[in-house]
Amino acid sequence: MRELDLIDKVAVVTGASRGIGRAIAFNLASRGCSILGTATSETSVMAISTTLSEEVTSRAFETISRPRPASLKITAVVADILSPDCPNIITDEVIKNFKGRVDIFINSGAATGMSSIGDMNVDHIQSSLLANVQTPVMIVEEFIRRRFFQPNSRIVYISSIRSRVPWSEQLMYSAGKSAGESLCRTWAQAFGGKDERYSFMAGTTANSISVGLTETDSVVNCPPEVVKQLQDEFFPSQSIPRFGQPEDVADIVGLLCSPDARWITGSVVSASGGCIKVG
Repeated sequence: MRELDLIDKVAVVTGASRGIGRAIAFNLASRGCSILGTATSETSVMAISTTLSEEVTSRAFETISRPRPASLKITAVVADILSPDCPNIITDEVIKNFKGRVDIFINSGAATGMSSIGDMNVDHIQSSLLANVQTPVMIVEEFIRRRFFQPNSRIVYISSIRSRVPWSEQLMYSAGKSAGESLCRTWAQAFGGKDERYSFMAGTTANSISVGLTETDSVVNCPPEVVKQLQDEFFPSQSIPRFGQPEDVADIVGLLCSPDARWITGSVVSASGGCIKVG
């Protein structure tokens, strides 16, 4: 039974309709946190606002005969991280559904796009930077300008092991994830309470999660030879030689969102089964 340590809090989770983002949304909601999830289609929005909500009620509350908190609300919006309008769309929904309150921002949505060095073009570079760098920056900017963030808020950027284990097929993805880790270091420095401009959110932490080989759609839908190639690349370096599960990552994110993680900020936390040892 999870502790209800996030009651009355609001989390914005990008890419919440499947995989790691969905597992994170479930983790937070099962602890009483309201969720605004983003997705790229109306069908995916329904997978959050209806299907995920029902699953949270069933698995996290009814099965253990505990009432679902009255304040717990799970909703979603179509907001594509590849669109410059994404931050404004999210902002409008926060105002509409949660009266302009954000306690947790999880940047889980990402553009993984593969393109070999020597074959890239400007469109690929710009779309990768838009999705993985510009959009999360502008979401945080909007939340700051409108003073949505609360004291002791949490920002978590889902990074990738590719920021440290490079691959020539994902130059821009690796670069974008490295940038996300750097963003968190600067956000951590600004929002902890030292800078008077951000005193309204003093105590806020910002951390990134370096995710290793995880059994998500983007991996399992690869051709079998590619999956085998990934196993051969990562398993020998992992301390725990298996595919990670979305819930493995979500539990680490959940820890960083808890009150117990108040003293962890500006850090990169490895969620890779020991494939990389950060520190």
